[in-house]
Amino acid sequence: MNDHKITGQKPYFPPLDGNVDCSRCENQSCMNRDKSQRSLRNFTCTSGRCPRLPDYRGIVAKSEQELYAAAFPLIYAMCVDGRLHLTLEVPGRKRSRKVYRTKSGYWYCREKDPNGCPAKRVITMEEAGTEQIIRARMDMVGTDFCLFRCTVEDYFM
Repeated sequence: MNDHKITGQKPYFPPLDGNVDCSRCENQSCMNRDKSQRSLRNFTCTSGRCPRLPDYRGIVAKSEQELYAAAFPLIYAMCVDGRLHLTLEVPGRKRSRKVYRTKSGYWYCREKDPNGCPAKRVITMEEAGTEQIIRARMDMVGTDFCLFRCTVEDYFM
């Protein structure tokens, strides 16, 4: 169980591309603090990767999973029978939402706009712009399941 408190201030999670800055992390007792391989996503946490840095599947260390899910909206990508299924989990919301893609290239989920009418809320994925990129990531790591950080935009389509 993670002993970190989920507060109003967003905890430090390293950027997906770039170096881990251990001085910004509130977990001062991290076993991988200041190790040279802490920024490498192809290492496991037991081999020195920062426990808050997701691996290439998008998964953080087990002790950090609850905090990670509370800090970022996450898209769960799963390939079942050759079809890609995407689900959005937003911190603070109980219900997950199915994610779709328009022909013009936008990712979205169905929600109600401020007037109560059905609308499409735009989603921006940090690492996956297209379905081909998601499938390539799954092929690269040899799995049928990945997580992606995303941003739920303030506007509708």
